[in-house]
Amino acid sequence: MSQENVEVVRAAYGAFNARDVDGLLRLSAEDCEWQPLRAQLEGIVYRGHQGVRQFVSDMDEDWEAFRIDPLEFHDRQERVAVIGRVSALGQSGVEIDSVAGFVFELQRGRIRRIISHSDPEAALEAVGLSE
Repeated sequence: MSQENVEVVRAAYGAFNARDVDGLLRLSAEDCEWQPLRAQLEGIVYRGHQGVRQFVSDMDEDWEAFRIDPLEFHDRQERVAVIGRVSALGQSGVEIDSVAGFVFELQRGRIRRIISHSDPEAALEAVGLSE
């Protein structure tokens, strides 16, 4: 099942970068939890399909442009660690070009949880991999 999970995660990045909310919802479990970096700092968890909608809305409000291009996928059964390049331009003019890590937990072929890590190594460690 892990290659199928990688394909789900790959499709999620395509949907996110295209701001295809319906596509993200199709890929996400109804009781999903998304924990992007900023939300973690603020103690927020985006829950369920309404949370996914809110997350995308919040991103579009804060960022003129924001995309994540996956560079590496590391599958560990129901978890997939991704190392990706974050490219963004904030409404304030701040620019971001960095590499981060993301851990996707899947259940029955749908995204159950996403946790972002500013340190790519932390994402690998979270799924039991270390380089």
